[in-house]
Amino acid sequence: MKKINAFIPISVSYFFILLFCYAGASKLKDFENFQVQIAQSPLFGTYAGAVSYATIISEVIIVLLLIIPRARTIGLYVCLSIMTAFTLYIYIILNYSDSIPCSCGGILEKMDWNQHLFFNLTCVLLAIIAIIIRTSVDKGKLISYLGIAILLPLAVLTAVFYPHIYDNQGTFTRKIIEPLDAKYKTLEFPMNNYYIAGNYGDTLFLGNRKTPLLLSTIRPDFNSVKIDKIKLDNYNYQFVSVTIDVLYPYFSVSDGNVPVIFEGKLPSLTAYDTEINRLYFSRFYMLEPKRYIFKTMLVKTKANELGILNTASKKYVIVPNVLETKVDGVFDTDGDITVDRKNKKIIYTHFYRNEIITTDFDLQNIQRSPTIDSLSNTKIETRTLENGQTKLLRSPSVINSTQAVFDDKFFNVSRMRGINESFKDFRNNYVIDVYNVHSKKYLYSFYIKNQNRNKIRGILSTKNYFYVLSSDAITRYTFK
Repeated sequence: MKKINAFIPISVSYFFILLFCYAGASKLKDFENFQVQIAQSPLFGTYAGAVSYATIISEVIIVLLLIIPRARTIGLYVCLSIMTAFTLYIYIILNYSDSIPCSCGGILEKMDWNQHLFFNLTCVLLAIIAIIIRTSVDKGKLISYLGIAILLPLAVLTAVFYPHIYDNQGTFTRKIIEPLDAKYKTLEFPMNNYYIAGNYGDTLFLGNRKTPLLLSTIRPDFNSVKIDKIKLDNYNYQFVSVTIDVLYPYFSVSDGNVPVIFEGKLPSLTAYDTEINRLYFSRFYMLEPKRYIFKTMLVKTKANELGILNTASKKYVIVPNVLETKVDGVFDTDGDITVDRKNKKIIYTHFYRNEIITTDFDLQNIQRSPTIDSLSNTKIETRTLENGQTKLLRSPSVINSTQAVFDDKFFNVSRMRGINESFKDFRNNYVIDVYNVHSKKYLYSFYIKNQNRNKIRGILSTKNYFYVLSSDAITRYTFK
């Protein structure tokens, strides 16, 4: 028994030595990127420089304390404190944060945040067991020491978190209604890489980013998924990010990083190269056959702009000033495009700004209107790394994430809380704000349950149904 009692604290100590050596080395190997990840944290963004250095130094100190036999007990107490702090940090991120950064190193990056929480709780338990076995003081002192080691980081993190409790909360009030029936139907997928490529009524077309040439079709009965493989007439490209877009019966297969655009017409699954290989883009949607809206970044200005491409004439035009730059021209104008084919409107929604831009199919007759929230300017800070890659220094507040349009209604998944809404409302629900396409006036909002906090990947509205694609499933709700 004595041998076991002696073995456990030593084993736990060596485990923490390996853990912190590995984690610290991984952070030092890519320290610049680690600092950026810390800066993106909703809690520590303001103190990114100090926190990044403090984390590395703390890990080195812990390793040294655990190596020295006489200092090992102190090292275990420090381990307990820092693992308690990491555990509470992850709990706060999972339950009270809209953005989930990554600031781990090495193999820990392979864990999702729930797995990471369980791993940290296990580490806390191991540290407590090792301390209890190793410490010879009376129970009263032991409980006091353990209490200090656990409560001190809890108090510090609570003090750091409290000022952020009203982040992503505006002064507006939503009008909440329940337009959907309580009953719903869900189809699950074997993976979580799907996106909505288009629809024809209640026939849905899905693409998959992992297997980019597979087109999945969900029939109106919503019982099964039919999978077809699109064939290209030319595979002589180094594809990076392939996207399918369906305007039934026409479809396109594009990759704005190559760049290349293929076109086809269902039920044939063959897509033909348009031989337009000089236009780079990050967003690309079909307006009508042979005509597309795209978003690109100009090399000269390094700013996002919108343009129209005609593959029949092989010509495109970029229309400046549709996207108005306020900060850097890239992140501050970042957003997504929704095509309202009924009214022949292009709707551009900013991710980080409470503005919706509406134009015609020629990017003319520009109208700008605010969303219901009051956040018109989000603080954008960027940093260019040594490899030339530009990253956000801090994760700005995402205002609008995903959109859909149908029957003169514009549906927007919002990430801003109203004055009467709690963390719990947003933690357990998707919030959809509805606007009138013509007047741009806010109409109402509704909640859709999201108990597992799955990331929403797309929404779609038809006459009778509202579809939500999230994680590895798509759910169909019925309008009342």
